[in-house]
Amino acid sequence: MKYIKRVLILVILMAVAALPVTPASALQAPVAFTANNLSTYQTNGIAWSVAQAGGLVFVGGTFTGIKPPGGSTLTTRNNFAVFNAATGAPTACALSFTGTSATVRTLNVSPDQKTLYVGGYFSAVNGVTRHNLAAITIAGCSLNTNWHPSPNATVRAIQSTSTAVYYGGDINLVNGVSRHYAAANSAVGTATPGALLPWAPVLSKNLRALGLKPDNSVVLLGGDFDTVNGADSHALAVVDATGSGANVVTYPNYFVPVHSVVKDFAVDSTGFYTGNEGTGSGVFDGRIAIDWSSYTQRWRDTCLGATQAVVVYNSVLYSGSHAHDCSSMGEYPDGARHHLLAEGVNDPHLLSWFPQTNEGLGEGLGPRDMVVATGSDGAKYMWVVGEFTTVNGKAQEGITRFGATSDFVPSAPTGVAATTTAAGVAEISWGTSLDNDNISLTYKIYKDGSSSPLYTVAANSTFWSRPSLSYTDAGNTPGSTHSYKVTVSDGKSIVSSATVSVKL
Repeated sequence: MKYIKRVLILVILMAVAALPVTPASALQAPVAFTANNLSTYQTNGIAWSVAQAGGLVFVGGTFTGIKPPGGSTLTTRNNFAVFNAATGAPTACALSFTGTSATVRTLNVSPDQKTLYVGGYFSAVNGVTRHNLAAITIAGCSLNTNWHPSPNATVRAIQSTSTAVYYGGDINLVNGVSRHYAAANSAVGTATPGALLPWAPVLSKNLRALGLKPDNSVVLLGGDFDTVNGADSHALAVVDATGSGANVVTYPNYFVPVHSVVKDFAVDSTGFYTGNEGTGSGVFDGRIAIDWSSYTQRWRDTCLGATQAVVVYNSVLYSGSHAHDCSSMGEYPDGARHHLLAEGVNDPHLLSWFPQTNEGLGEGLGPRDMVVATGSDGAKYMWVVGEFTTVNGKAQEGITRFGATSDFVPSAPTGVAATTTAAGVAEISWGTSLDNDNISLTYKIYKDGSSSPLYTVAANSTFWSRPSLSYTDAGNTPGSTHSYKVTVSDGKSIVSSATVSVKL
């Protein structure tokens, strides 16, 4: 039905001839970021997690250094680095997370933005013993020496409140006390910082993602598990944030198919959003929107291509995946992988935001985590980290970011031709352009070098649907020769075709 509507819209636009149109915007609402990436430092390995606070962006992963954009000279950083959100340049903070096969897998900033909680697989921070979980004082970039839970295996997810730090992953012991893949300790700043709390939901398999309701009343669990506290709840559950973590809502395996796991959560005031990865038959790789009011599904996106990261900002859900087939959504067909997408929180059809990474290192999944950061300039920036080594076709490893003002310039109209169909009649035809952050573009035809357009029309185009347009210029003197060019604009940038001529 969506496809039919789009065809009808295009037919109407093509029939409007020279009626005036409202110019397109360089950035199509409600998308807040251009598809053109900004200059940003890089890692020399996989960046697994990203968080932000106070104009800073924190990146954790599996790397030994960072390097300037377009450069290769390494500055040592052991699995953790801090950057200026507005410039993409590193700060002097150089905490080292080390140990055999050390890696940082998850980062979370405390509600007061004073503490950064770091999880992964490591045995020391700046030479001080810490097993897989640590707290960093953001001001001064120092290890908090009073907070030291000691989970026995990789920590893959963290969420914090002012009183508790919830975390999980592959763990089954914390300071020698049994836990089943999830645990909680009292937060920095409490009377007994780091004390093990009774919160201990029992998962049958490991945890990969955590989320919190805005009022901190419940905790979202995502992962590989099939049961939670003995109840059937595959890959997704909601538990109480207090006490032992009793079940609030469970989701049996027909809700999240058995071959799918939840890899990430995003949360807003209306609900929460899952990012899913699937393998084998019955795969589900997309996103689910669930309302807080009923804990039931608002919508489900069935694009294929494992989703690794989701973040919500200004009523848009941004995601990192390697989505290769969105035909079940009425969007692009099976083919090349596209790694960054956007959709409305109340409507899962794709919005026009298609920056592109490659699949990169490791498992070849591209982006791994995303965050919207506020720079010291007050502007918002979308930071994306992962295992990619190129962004928009150019070398850029592990980290990239997008702002609101760096325009993605549309491509020039293609195949521009002027032919004659009858004496004194010219037919001008062209292929629509591609702009990865604007679906609607404005085209103008200029005749014989005039500064005023002969014809103006707006039309939609995407990377999977680029229709052709045409205009008939009648009433010319038979035998006369005329020249035409076609321009395209996204409301900011204007790109022109070559001039073509025809004898009529």
